[in-house]
Amino acid sequence: MKKTLVSFGITVLALSQFYPGITSERSVPVTPERGDYLSPSVRGQVEQLKREAADEPTSASNIVQRGQILWDWLNALSLTGAPIPVDATYGFSSISEMADEQARGTPYEPSDLESLAARFDNYISEFRLKDEHPDALGSITLSDRGPFPARSWGIFQQILTIGEMPMQTGGGVVVGVPFVWDGGYPQHENPSGDNFVSLSCSHPDARFEKIRERLPGTGMHEGFRGNPVPAFRLVEGSLQKGEKIVLTYGDQSGGSRGLLMQSTRTDAAVLPLYVDLQGKGLALTPKWPSFEIEGRQVESVQAFAPSVVVAGESFDVAVRSQDDFFNRAGGAIPAYQVTLNGEAFRRIPAGGDAITILKDIRLELEGVFRFGFRSLDGTILGSSNPVWVQKNPTYRIYWGETHAHTAMAEGQGRIDTFYRYGRDDARLDFLGLSEHDIWLDALEWRSIRDAVSRYSEEGHFVAFMGYEWTGRRASGGHHNVFLRTPNLAVVPVQQAYRLSLLYQRLREKNKTDDVLIIPHGHNPGDWRMNDVDMEPVVEIQSLHGTFEWFGNYYLRNGFQVGFVAASDDHRSRPGYAAPIGTVAPLHQFGQFGGLAAVMATEKTSTGIFNALKERRCYAVTSAQRIILDVEVNGTAMGQRAPYQDRRVLESRVMGTAPLDEIVVVKNGSVVYANYPPPVPLRSDVTVQVAFESSSEPFMRDNPRGYRIWKGKMRVRNGKLTKATSKSENHHLEELRIDPEDQNRLSFHLKTRGDTEVLILELRGASSATELILELTETNEIGSSSGSFRSPATIPARQVRLPFSQLSEGRLEQNLPVDRHNDRIRVRLVDPNGPMDRQFTFVDTDRADPGDYYYVRVRQQDGAMAWSSPIWVGGEPRR
Repeated sequence: MKKTLVSFGITVLALSQFYPGITSERSVPVTPERGDYLSPSVRGQVEQLKREAADEPTSASNIVQRGQILWDWLNALSLTGAPIPVDATYGFSSISEMADEQARGTPYEPSDLESLAARFDNYISEFRLKDEHPDALGSITLSDRGPFPARSWGIFQQILTIGEMPMQTGGGVVVGVPFVWDGGYPQHENPSGDNFVSLSCSHPDARFEKIRERLPGTGMHEGFRGNPVPAFRLVEGSLQKGEKIVLTYGDQSGGSRGLLMQSTRTDAAVLPLYVDLQGKGLALTPKWPSFEIEGRQVESVQAFAPSVVVAGESFDVAVRSQDDFFNRAGGAIPAYQVTLNGEAFRRIPAGGDAITILKDIRLELEGVFRFGFRSLDGTILGSSNPVWVQKNPTYRIYWGETHAHTAMAEGQGRIDTFYRYGRDDARLDFLGLSEHDIWLDALEWRSIRDAVSRYSEEGHFVAFMGYEWTGRRASGGHHNVFLRTPNLAVVPVQQAYRLSLLYQRLREKNKTDDVLIIPHGHNPGDWRMNDVDMEPVVEIQSLHGTFEWFGNYYLRNGFQVGFVAASDDHRSRPGYAAPIGTVAPLHQFGQFGGLAAVMATEKTSTGIFNALKERRCYAVTSAQRIILDVEVNGTAMGQRAPYQDRRVLESRVMGTAPLDEIVVVKNGSVVYANYPPPVPLRSDVTVQVAFESSSEPFMRDNPRGYRIWKGKMRVRNGKLTKATSKSENHHLEELRIDPEDQNRLSFHLKTRGDTEVLILELRGASSATELILELTETNEIGSSSGSFRSPATIPARQVRLPFSQLSEGRLEQNLPVDRHNDRIRVRLVDPNGPMDRQFTFVDTDRADPGDYYYVRVRQQDGAMAWSSPIWVGGEPRR
């Protein structure tokens, strides 16, 4: 009996290959015994679809019926290893919704129906070609697969060898650019300009013209969305099997410096090349070769140690030499002197690997310990996270990533690259790949499941099965879904096109205790809805920005949720993801990725999954492994304490840099602030200048975009001796002292709910000293900012920050932008100030059942942490 999924509205299509719990005999992968990758019944439907599509284009009247066959065909074809167009799986959630509405007698047509129908016709044509002529597209090879140093000027060739089908006059090739490529944007107009791409051909009489085209579909390979890219059209002659088209990327013969390589180290960089064989505008997807980008010379060192250890137990510390873009460094690795709490500890010899493991370390005394690292010439410095040594710890702190991507969606890198980076470079304890379901085919689903089983090692490294449910904002927003074990059933957006359906169908297929859903603030989850059994935490920070308001929106609606942070990295760099500047500047990832800290008694899939389900977790930015311990009336974070009128909050913080502001938030408002001792104004003083902007949308919308802080700063009545930026974004943000006037500097920063920090060292400072900022006019930018509020133009203005107005070493100036309250803060700071702080706060204000409290930490370098809330009395929503 053929099974159907009633709420999907159409026959279940080849889903047994990647959706456990659903069976289908409609499609099977290719085997030597069968000879055909399609079952007889599907083969018959496919052949009928070919005939009908040749006579009649796809339209509202037939798109649902064709969609079910095309979905079946697409997934079966993927299991043969044939290259599937990157956007081919996108759009089937609309087919599902159309089918449901038709079954209800309420016809529905999506706004992009015409575009979707045209894409379906293109895919039918492409799948037909690959079905009937597997060698039609020929092959693409590379003249040099690297490795190329990051941000170097390179040159290589992509060589297309014509296959079984000739290239007719009017055909050609289209040069795609991946969304996450932040190297040079290929261009073919100016031979002396950077990133020039030229074409040559083995056929002496063939002639090509240079044009620019838009690739079909949603366009993950055209900058990001809808940007025209270079193309070459064959205007004279035709090319036969075996003839070659050679594209030279970074052709230097006309004076070009070459092709600028991206900033990210990878073993799988791709510059996609689409092929049009018939001159009908159908850009076909061949199999693309990849090349390698390696890290640059060492600029800093970062060490990763366990956060909580038992006194006397053995543990390891991983020491990672990294370049200025936070890649694992290439080139010579120096020797390091290792210190422990400032005292000489060990030495690492020169010439080793970029990642060195210090083994069998034992600390007998209780307390907080930090390892320091210094190259012998003193030019390269680094440190570890704090290690909290206890005799009998009640829990360990494990660090993980719950939101990151590979090339299977709109990103870069292989799934093995992804898991190896998370385990070896980021030194994560747990990791889940949350690939966008809208871009996954059957082969990719199977690859994800296989990788989870392959990389999981209980007690050492835990991998979770997961995906990102990529619903539209109006349908519920994006949610990451994780399963306790890899054999459980997934419910992608193609099956559940609304958030309520996702909740419903996950409940139908799995036990709720085995499902973890995490909405995030970029393309935000709908904070008006929450499944209390499956959705216990929310993501409040990523590369896209800082969205503390997002967590509060859920909390104010009565939902009992904890906090995590993540990266949303798209370059297979989970857990230690630096900002990226893409070829589409409106979609830059401007912040360093965050982490989820989990408090559990064992590093196992059960222990970590249960801790997340029970909200025993907290969020940190910048991958900074800040230790945060918070209780209210003896109840730990994420839990609900019995009602009491008197609430005593006790907090202990162990930072990775000197601590700045620590606040207690009650019911969404700050009720207590704890600062380090004031630094007096002296002649020689260190000054922190911090820039902050709100990201809150104030309505059911995407967050406000980035605020750009650009301009010049002048020090009056004092001498600027040094200026440094704590920014980790080396693509857009910059700081430069004017070589002709040492008291002037220019800066370029951007914030989205976070803080960017400049550190100034002054000499001759006094109450007459003043910082004068000349801010230039800027526009808010990108990364899926609000749909209802247009990005604001922020006018130029002068800001004066006189030291005469310092109060306890602090000064703030608010800079409102409509409803948003941005600000610039000035603090006199001790650059060697304490990194540990402990305090008690007693709430004597009005007490109501269900009040919630959490702690927010900000370090001197701008890194932040948030505890999960603790509730007092009341009841959670049910």
